[in-house]
Amino acid sequence: MPSNPAFDLFEEICAELSGKLEAFLIDDDFSPTMLERLGKWSGETATVSALTKALKYLEKHFDARGAKLPFSYDLDTGHFVSLDAEYIEFVAEAQDRRSLAKEGRHFELSTSKHIASKLTGIVQRVGSPRKSHKTRAQFAAYLAKEFGFDQDVLVGNDQDGGLDILWFPPLGAFPFRAMVSIQCKNSLYDRADGLASVGRAKQCLSRHSHASADEGHLHCVIYNDYIDEKILVHARNVGFIPLGLSDLAPLTAPVLFKQL
Repeated sequence: MPSNPAFDLFEEICAELSGKLEAFLIDDDFSPTMLERLGKWSGETATVSALTKALKYLEKHFDARGAKLPFSYDLDTGHFVSLDAEYIEFVAEAQDRRSLAKEGRHFELSTSKHIASKLTGIVQRVGSPRKSHKTRAQFAAYLAKEFGFDQDVLVGNDQDGGLDILWFPPLGAFPFRAMVSIQCKNSLYDRADGLASVGRAKQCLSRHSHASADEGHLHCVIYNDYIDEKILVHARNVGFIPLGLSDLAPLTAPVLFKQL
C-alpha cells in the first residue's frame, strides 16, 4: 500500500476502469480503509471533499511529470471515463503483482515497454532470463559488440551484470555514448534496496571499455510505487533518481525547449 492514500485512490479507480470504457463509482465502491486514510490525509470529514482534494493533488502530481490523469471524472455523478486504457491496465496489473518475487520479471518487462514510449534512442532490457543471448558468453559478447563493454563485463556466475534496463539517449556514438542505468524494483520505495541495486550496476558499468567512470552514468530506480514529496525528502543525496508508476505515464507534449 503506497504511503500516500491519494495513490491508493488512484489505484482503486484504475482497477475499476481496467478493461472498461467507463465506471460509476460511489462511496461504497471504495475501500473503507482507503477512505479513512484519505480523510486523515486531506483533513476533510466529507467523503466528496476528500476525494476532490485527492484528485486535484493527483492532477498536479501528473502535470509535474509532463503527463495527465489517465481518466476524467465527475464527482457529482461518480462518472469516471478511461482516457488511456493501456496505462490504466499497466497500473492495475502492477498493483496486483506488487512485492511478488515471481512477478519481478513481468514488472521489468512492462516497465521497459512503458518507459520506452517516453524516450528516444535505444532502450535495452538487460536482465535475465532473456529470449536471446541466453548464456553468459553470448550475452557478454553482445554487450561488447553492440554497446562497447569489455569482454569480461560479467564476473563469476553473473547472468546480467546486475543491470535491468539500459537507456542510450541519441547523444554521442559507441563506445562513447550517453548511458543511463535503470533498475526495476517490484516493491514499494526502499532507499537501501535501491542503493544495493545501483551499487551492483555500478560495478558492471565500471567494466565498460571507454565510459567506465561513475561520473559518466546516470542511475534511476523505478519502484512499483509513487514518488511524492515525503519520499523525495527521504531520497535526498541518495545517489540515484527514484521513479514510480506515475513517472511512466505517457507525455502530453514533446520535449520542451526553454530559453532564459
